[in-house]
Amino acid sequence: MATNRGVAYLGPGEVEVQSIDFPKLELTEQKRKCEHGVILQVVCTNICGSDQHMVRGRTTAPPGLILGHEITGEVIEVGRDVEFIKKGDLVSVPFNIACGRCRNCKEGKTGICLSVNPARPGAAYGYVDMGGWVGGQAEYVMVPYADFN
Repeated sequence: MATNRGVAYLGPGEVEVQSIDFPKLELTEQKRKCEHGVILQVVCTNICGSDQHMVRGRTTAPPGLILGHEITGEVIEVGRDVEFIKKGDLVSVPFNIACGRCRNCKEGKTGICLSVNPARPGAAYGYVDMGGWVGGQAEYVMVPYADFN
C-alpha cells in the first residue's frame, strides 16, 4: 500500500507535514463503500484565504485537520458507480463537496448540499466544520460523487 502525507493544522500559527491514512473508497460516517468516488494522486492544490483563517487562529479548526481544497490530481482508483471519469484522467475538484442529487443541488445550491455533512448543510475539503473531509494538501485524497464533483 502506498503511503500518504498531508499538511495538518496543529494550532494557531502551526502546521506540520504528517503521515496520514491512505484514502479508501468509503464513507466513514456511514461505514459503507463509496462506489461513486475516486482516489486522486494530488498534483497541486491552492492555499487560499480560508486556509489562512484557520492557520491564523480566526476559526475553531481542530488539531489534525488536513488543510486544502481546490484540488487538481490524477485519478488512480475509480469506484464501480463512476461513469464519466477514468483512471489516469487529470481532474480539477472544486472547494465544496456536493452530491448532485439532493433538493439543494438540483436547484444549483451546491454550496449547501444536504447529503455530504452530517452536522449541517454544506461541506468542503479540509475546512473547519465542513464535514471532516481530508483536504487536498495531501499526496492522495478521496473525492466522493466524482461524476458531479
